[in-house]
Amino acid sequence: MKNEGIKEGKEEGKEESKKEIAKKLLNKNMPLKEISEITELTTQEIKNLEL
Repeated sequence: MKNEGIKEGKEEGKEESKKEIAKKLLNKNMPLKEISEITELTTQEIKNLEL
């Protein structure tokens, strides 16, 4: 049970890190497609960060 929580926490941390990187790349006016390739987030997930 405890290991599941740790694993879940690590996954959430990775996801948050990807989103932070995507936000920085958006601020640099990088194209959505390139941000998606780098962060492995979908273009829709990246668009949602712009809001």
